[in-house]
Amino acid sequence: MKKAILFCIAMLIPVAVNSQQRIIDTSRPDKFITFGVRAGLNSSGLDNNYLSVQPEMIQNNFYWRTGGHLGGAVDMYLRQFLSIQTGFYWENRSFDCSLMAADSKEDYMGSMFVNARFNYLHIPVMLSLKFNLLPDLVSELDFGVYYAIGVGGKKKSHSYIAFGDEDSELIFDTANTETGYFSAGSKDFLAVRKSDFGLKIGTGLTFFKHYYIGVFYQRGLKNIAKQNEGSPRLEFHNNCWNVSLGYNF
Repeated sequence: MKKAILFCIAMLIPVAVNSQQRIIDTSRPDKFITFGVRAGLNSSGLDNNYLSVQPEMIQNNFYWRTGGHLGGAVDMYLRQFLSIQTGFYWENRSFDCSLMAADSKEDYMGSMFVNARFNYLHIPVMLSLKFNLLPDLVSELDFGVYYAIGVGGKKKSHSYIAFGDEDSELIFDTANTETGYFSAGSKDFLAVRKSDFGLKIGTGLTFFKHYYIGVFYQRGLKNIAKQNEGSPRLEFHNNCWNVSLGYNF
């Protein structure tokens, strides 16, 4: 989070400013509402507490994977330099993970590999500060919250286990499963709730009043793990970076 904030602030430092131009324009806005379209790429992952709550877990690796997003942005201006920004986005996200567990008392060792691909409908509400760097270049700093609801997705798992039976014979077993990402039951591995809520911060540049490029970081505040009664309490939190290109009307 600290790196994300420092990165956003750094992009706001002007390298050249017209002496006749006000960096912060506090006048009444030219337009009270503006609309834009956005599209770009995501890189997403899932923070979790498996290693701390499950002592038999000896390896827990989650790998961020790339997805995409598409949607629209709306700015409701309070002043020329200040607006409330919202919008509506479709986000495709994904991640992979590999885990290994062993228990000498139960006499077993196993590993699992999971591929998750899923979608969110995403609604941000942010405060947006505008800075005039050059006559045709405006920078902005956006910070606020988001709400997202999951819509579809798949989770593919491949597991491998070795254990000893009553006669001390070593038995090997493998299994391949595929379930809906959001429809998995609480007893399933990586069972998540559909709704998510968190923080969103980013920065962007607008060229010639219309062309936009932006970078955002999203961190889930809500624990989206489905809890299984009698098991340790799990913590899952979404993380996502995205880069957007857009056009403002």
